[in-house]
Amino acid sequence: MIRLYPLSESQHRCPFDDAKLEPIGWYIPGMRNLADLRCPECGREFYGDLPAGHGLNYPMLLDKQTGKVHDPYGVDWFADWLRSSHADRSKERLGLVEEEFHPVRSPLLLNCLDTIYGHCLLKLLNAQYYLEHRTDFDLVVLVPTFMRWMVPDGVAAIWTVDSPLRRGTEWNDWLAADLHQRLEPYAQCWLSAAYSHPHPKHYSIERFTRVKPFPVGEWNERLSTPTVTFIWREDRVWAAAGPPARMPRVIARLKVRVGFDDPNGEQGQRVALLATQLRHAFPALDFAVVGLGSQGGMPAWIDDLRQPAITDRVEKTWCERYARSHVVIGVHGSNMLLPSAHAGATVELMPPQCSGNIIQDLLMPDVDCREILLRYRILPSSISSVDLAATVVFLLRDLCLVRTSLTHQSVDP
Repeated sequence: MIRLYPLSESQHRCPFDDAKLEPIGWYIPGMRNLADLRCPECGREFYGDLPAGHGLNYPMLLDKQTGKVHDPYGVDWFADWLRSSHADRSKERLGLVEEEFHPVRSPLLLNCLDTIYGHCLLKLLNAQYYLEHRTDFDLVVLVPTFMRWMVPDGVAAIWTVDSPLRRGTEWNDWLAADLHQRLEPYAQCWLSAAYSHPHPKHYSIERFTRVKPFPVGEWNERLSTPTVTFIWREDRVWAAAGPPARMPRVIARLKVRVGFDDPNGEQGQRVALLATQLRHAFPALDFAVVGLGSQGGMPAWIDDLRQPAITDRVEKTWCERYARSHVVIGVHGSNMLLPSAHAGATVELMPPQCSGNIIQDLLMPDVDCREILLRYRILPSSISSVDLAATVVFLLRDLCLVRTSLTHQSVDP
């Protein structure tokens, strides 16, 4: 936690004379949690990231006069967000809904605003730690509208900002002034560190979605209906790295009428072939496609749950589907967080350009590391439908047996 009000410390140093910058105050114009800073030697003034969220790992400085961002870490995307948002700052009044569930006397602010869905969710997962371990504070959660439904019970207040994800980097001076007005009446206020990747021992996904994850101990009992779900997205697809290869004749028999010119069409063909291979091994297979997209083009026996837009109800329904799934499959990204948190096992398809973000989109339970290696598989996105099907068949048939063996071996001999 960081003491936000009154702010008394800063670890930033002036990039011109290396003097320790003095804090004047704090400023939260959106996703960025900033210290208002002045150099005692040269008099220059800056905004500097407080150690919260990604600012904990690579805090940056913005020169108030020039708008230049000093980024000693070389993290271009984080620097660009700060630079561009400050240059295009807004004073537009935003919709802000305040809900108070019990009196706020010692506020602790958890800022979950961001422009990437996964970042918002991962920040929100920090809430459970404070609810269980810092009951001497009153947790106030700042969330975008689309994340409101997942705020756990027990918080003191929820401040919901009506701002879409695409505007998540926005620097809004109206919001900063409004937050000051709300928090300054208190003698002191604290800011959550909002770890970008909280440890699984500090959260339970059921606390947030109100959906109980797949009971892995009932794996075999539920194999009367093997359940597999593919997580669909149209902007990052499962497709060959080069020109699409000729698909097996089974595709023609499935009458998947999509063309090779469209990469989403190739993904549809791969998914259909994958499902067909799994159905050969498990005739009672329950296979579904979930995610953002238009329905249609899949074999009739595949449950097509794609939607053109996400609402609270849609996302909750999808979570219930994940929680019934033995295995979920999808291409790396924020779209894999909730599926991996609810399903019995996860197979992630990793594009080579995303390898630097490996495991950041997977929510794993706090269990034996050997079981994690068993239940969470990361495979290259170039994998064929046939090879992927072989991995899923192994998980369906043998996960319970291997897991039981691991459990027995964990007992002292």
